[in-house]
Amino acid sequence: MKLLKNLTLFALVLSIGALWSCNPDDGDDPQTPQELTLEALQGTWNLDASTSQLANTGIDGSGISVTITSTGFTLSGDLTSYLDKVSYSVNEDGELESPSVNITSSDIELDGNVTVSLNGAMDTLTVSFSTKLAEGRVDGLGDFKLVFVKAS
Repeated sequence: MKLLKNLTLFALVLSIGALWSCNPDDGDDPQTPQELTLEALQGTWNLDASTSQLANTGIDGSGISVTITSTGFTLSGDLTSYLDKVSYSVNEDGELESPSVNITSSDIELDGNVTVSLNGAMDTLTVSFSTKLAEGRVDGLGDFKLVFVKAS
């Protein structure tokens, strides 16, 4: 009888141990919307010259690419005579917020708000803003819409 009791107790301990090890939390936690967005933003993005607007700068826009990080990107090339940096943050819901554009010319300034959005497939990033005249400059006035498509 004592042996049966010990075997039953042993089987109970094994069962509890087996159930404990089958914890559903063993796998990786699913990524949050913020983590998914941050991961999608990382990498090289190319400016889509056919859908972008570069005010009246006369810049073609083809061949412009940037490396985007979790907080924004820095531009290079001809466009830097107008702007050189776009910044934003990613909230817990995975939305881009608090966008800003660094205008490099003292002759133009932002006219209104900057918007930044990432499409549902997370492969197209759009930055939109307008500029206005500051002290007699004409080039660079108008609407900018930078549309970047993920390259890698």
